[in-house]
Amino acid sequence: MRIIVNDANILIDLVKLDILFHFFQLPFSFHTTAIILDEIDEEQFELLLPFIENNQLIIENFSGEEMTLVGQYFSDKPKLSIADCSAVFCAQKLEADLITSDKNLRHFAKSKAVTIRGHLWVLDMLFSYAIMTGIEVTTLLHRLQTEINPRLGLPPTACEELKQKWDDNK
Repeated sequence: MRIIVNDANILIDLVKLDILFHFFQLPFSFHTTAIILDEIDEEQFELLLPFIENNQLIIENFSGEEMTLVGQYFSDKPKLSIADCSAVFCAQKLEADLITSDKNLRHFAKSKAVTIRGHLWVLDMLFSYAIMTGIEVTTLLHRLQTEINPRLGLPPTACEELKQKWDDNK
């Protein structure tokens, strides 16, 4: 089973889009770190809690030795938060894909040979696994770009290609 590590920005946007239920229907093993959860506000955490309690979102904690390694990443890349560094370390440890929209984190993770996914991949997976229709994911993409996270900067060409794919397969 594919293992996915979720960064805070993705979890926050999933909460804002109100698609947690749909997201956790995907056939993946979802993980995040306790440090990342510290970036989630109380209301968002309450919405994530049922998925944590059902082991649909597994919280990774690190040993002291592992925290030293996370701290080393943080020292090497001061533009990243300790939570960002924990996400990269966790993805490496679990040999997992990392879902994030943070540009600096994406570059750092790639330098550590971590496979990166983003919002578009999530929406496409919801469509590909027939969890949501083409119309639904197109609407979510529009909301994401205009009201949820307009500064996200998703690549226009990729967005158009996916909208076409989703439209062709309504």
